[in-house]
Amino acid sequence: MFKSFLIKVTFLTSVGLTVGCIPFWIGTGIVGGYMLSNDCAVGKVKANYRDCWDASTEILRIQKAEIIEADESKGRIKAKISEIDVTIKIDSIDKNEQRLRVSARKYFLPRPLFAQSIFLKIIKEIE
Repeated sequence: MFKSFLIKVTFLTSVGLTVGCIPFWIGTGIVGGYMLSNDCAVGKVKANYRDCWDASTEILRIQKAEIIEADESKGRIKAKISEIDVTIKIDSIDKNEQRLRVSARKYFLPRPLFAQSIFLKIIKEIE
């Protein structure tokens, strides 16, 4: 009986971990679309790298974030906002298009809506 229970729990846990990426698409002039997954918001941004970097750092400053690590050459910023660990990653697709990824976790648990709010604030700052 315990073995049957353990198998069911394992199955349900694995199913719960494999489903996730629920896409939300928006169609503004800056963002071609973005996707909200279990802990992050990801999207292609029609802007140059410098604009994305500057907008990201400005939003973190406005949010009174504690910057833990900022590596512009790698396009990565790690920060903490109200006990939530935020990671921003910028990857160049070409000169005027970037892939922006914002993830947020609190005590190792995903905070996708917080990541989405930071992502959208960065996009608005770029506009």
